[in-house]
Amino acid sequence: MQTSLSLNRQFSIAMHSRAIDSCNDIEELRKVAKTLLSAWQHQAEFSEHYGAQLLGIRK
Repeated sequence: MQTSLSLNRQFSIAMHSRAIDSCNDIEELRKVAKTLLSAWQHQAEFSEHYGAQLLGIRK
């Protein structure tokens, strides 16, 4: 299932993509990458937990 992102989310992606593209500091890029990785995993955990809750599945 693929859905279109809202205009606000598209803008956010474009803005952050430009910030990443303009960064020349490898340590700063590593920090950003680790932050994004952590946020992605937290979102996955959140989705899994509440999806299971909505379906009545115990984890």
